[in-house]
Amino acid sequence: MVKINVLAFVLVISNCFGQENYTTTNSKIREAKIYSNGGMLKQSFSAEVVPGKNFIIVNEFGRNRGIEISSFKPDKKITLIKYESYSNNPTLYADKLGKNKKTELLNDSIEVYRKINKDFDQELLLTRNSIGIIQKNQALGNPSSTEIIKMIEFNKATLKNLYLEEQTLQAKIAVNQAKISALEGKRYSSTRNDETKNNNIIVLQVNSDKKQTVNFEVNQYIQEANWRPFYIIKSNGIKSPLKISYKAKIQQNTGLEFKNIPIKLINGSFSAEERPYDLQRWFLRTERDQYVSNLVYQKPKVKSNPREKNIEEVVLLGESNKIAQRTMKTEISLDKNVILPSDVEVTEDLNDFEVTTTYKYISTPKLDNKTFLLASIKDYSKYNFLPGDADIFMEDLQIGTVNIDTNQLTSEMLISLGSDPNVLTKRELVNKETKDLGENGKFESYSYEITVKNNKSAAIVLEMKDQIPVSTAENIKIEAINPDNANYDKSSGFLTWNFEIKPNETKKIKFGFNVTLPKDLITLDIK
Repeated sequence: MVKINVLAFVLVISNCFGQENYTTTNSKIREAKIYSNGGMLKQSFSAEVVPGKNFIIVNEFGRNRGIEISSFKPDKKITLIKYESYSNNPTLYADKLGKNKKTELLNDSIEVYRKINKDFDQELLLTRNSIGIIQKNQALGNPSSTEIIKMIEFNKATLKNLYLEEQTLQAKIAVNQAKISALEGKRYSSTRNDETKNNNIIVLQVNSDKKQTVNFEVNQYIQEANWRPFYIIKSNGIKSPLKISYKAKIQQNTGLEFKNIPIKLINGSFSAEERPYDLQRWFLRTERDQYVSNLVYQKPKVKSNPREKNIEEVVLLGESNKIAQRTMKTEISLDKNVILPSDVEVTEDLNDFEVTTTYKYISTPKLDNKTFLLASIKDYSKYNFLPGDADIFMEDLQIGTVNIDTNQLTSEMLISLGSDPNVLTKRELVNKETKDLGENGKFESYSYEITVKNNKSAAIVLEMKDQIPVSTAENIKIEAINPDNANYDKSSGFLTWNFEIKPNETKKIKFGFNVTLPKDLITLDIK
């Protein structure tokens, strides 16, 4: 008797640990962090497990998983075996999830209407056969007038009813077919929804030595997620502050809807490992001046965007490796009412504020006759701006898009509000002279005139820039002539004028330079 009881106990234990247990649960997002590229989801779910092998079917887990089995953190002692996407083996897990009741109801309704239409089709066939029989047996041999009248009356009564019945059956079949088509459309949508839903399901395999409730925490890396700052900047004139709308364009492709959860936006790319850079040995590199056809050394030209012209210095003496500066990341918490659907880019408002602003006009007529209006924002770091594009509006008229550059070492940020066609500039080379100095070489003199006209109804402050060339050799002497009260930096050759110009006023600025150089050298690109 004891042996039988022991054997029964062994069988019970064997059955408990030998059977596979399937349980279904739903994952819940606790927090979402979206970086400029990539992101992280914190999720959690609970499941009842029994002794032996357990398959935990986790709904609403999301796509783009990119996680290891070690990322699942249980709060109880179990053995994690593996996880896989439900869509990898749908036939194995379909019965465990249960059939879609909505789809089953749609299938039942479609079958009912198809059965009714089958009966209607049979009735329609009989009706059409009856019409055919009557039409084939209308001929009479030498009929009397009475027989003809009877035949006519029969046709009117019988055929008329048969034709009416035919039309009625056709109409009923058409109505039912329309209902079937509508139901099939709903079934198709339901099936597609099931497919989408199945893509968000994983199956986690675990072993447990006892029956228990296990809580899981998961940090899930999101590959397909990103956000970028975006601004709308409005100005109502140079006497009013800037109105700035700070926005974020956000996208995530997890297959889940982010709703009623903490969502944080973080600048920079997500990286599981961030370390500071190490300096390497710096070997000084130099270049020889390049002379072509015995001409003065010229800096190689670089193709650039015509909208991004800058006055540059003449000489580049060496090169060095650049070390990128890393800054601490900025974190922005969204309102909990924000909803982020999957696979759709959305724009969310972050902040709206007015910024006390000073305005100034800047012109470099050597490069372009346009005069640009710039807005200066002092202590801009307190607004937590990040680099991004901005739509610029002047007096409710969109004038273009600029890039907000926050990587500046000064406390002032300049934002270009576009060119003002009411401030005109013109630069001309008005005089050029060349003299022979004999064995000492030759002498060249250049004179310029810049004309500025303010067609606006208000006075403006204008900063205008030009330049004097910089010598690259001891035997080439350059002297600035009559810089007309400019701030002249001899090391760079830059000339800067700051002055006020009244409404409808025209100003003329004159300057020039002299060059003494050997006879066998020719100056280039002076205009």
